Amino acid sequence: MPNIHTSDQVALISATSSLLGLVIGSGCILSILTKSRVSAFVAVLGIFHELEFYITAQFQGPQLSWDSFVLNNGAAYWIAMSIGVLEYYFTNGSSISKILSWLHLPSCALSWIPWVYTSLAIILVTSGQLLRSYAMVHAGKSFSHHIASEKRQEHSLVKSGVYHYVRHPSYVGFFVWAIGTQLLLKNFFSLVAFGAVLWDFFSKRITGEEMYLVKFFGEEYKDYRRKTPSGIPFIP
Repeated sequence: MPNIHTSDQVALISATSSLLGLVIGSGCILSILTKSRVSAFVAVLGIFHELEFYITAQFQGPQLSWDSFVLNNGAAYWIAMSIGVLEYYFTNGSSISKILSWLHLPSCALSWIPWVYTSLAIILVTSGQLLRSYAMVHAGKSFSHHIASEKRQEHSLVKSGVYHYVRHPSYVGFFVWAIGTQLLLKNFFSLVAFGAVLWDFFSKRITGEEMYLVKFFGEEYKDYRRKTPSGIPFIP
């Protein structure tokens, strides 16, 4: 992990945080003035990455580096986000409406359905972000953006708070947040694709991560896993 106190790291982190602040501020202002959903989406994306770094700095200090912004999530992450924006522009933000129109719903229902999925998008984005952020805060130094293959001295099995109800609340939070971003853009195809791809990703990641957690905590983790769901549908 790069040393955060080197001049290069400090400069890079400062520039990145400033840029994200500009993105968030511009996105919020434009979304209010122009009602642009893409601007709102960009602001939401900026807030997510800024909070990833901030919470790591506050509660997982030794792990802090530029990587804590989680901007290097891989090409697939940014391709997926770009496809979501492209779908919005290519369909003029109407893909969900078109799908619903094929169901021949009453006109009165079609008039209030957009309000429903917009409200749902706000709820999912907000609750997903809050859940992920809270999970990171509550886990403290036991949280990491990377799967740990060796047990750190400060690594403990967290079973209290939201971890009492689900084993992987940070993953659940991201899953819910990501689905919410596509509802915000009124995307149907990206909504379905995001759900499927994220489910497959987390299914594999949880399997790999829990292999190490069983190694670290033995029967204690096995018992916790038996009693507590993962939190993501159809992933035990």
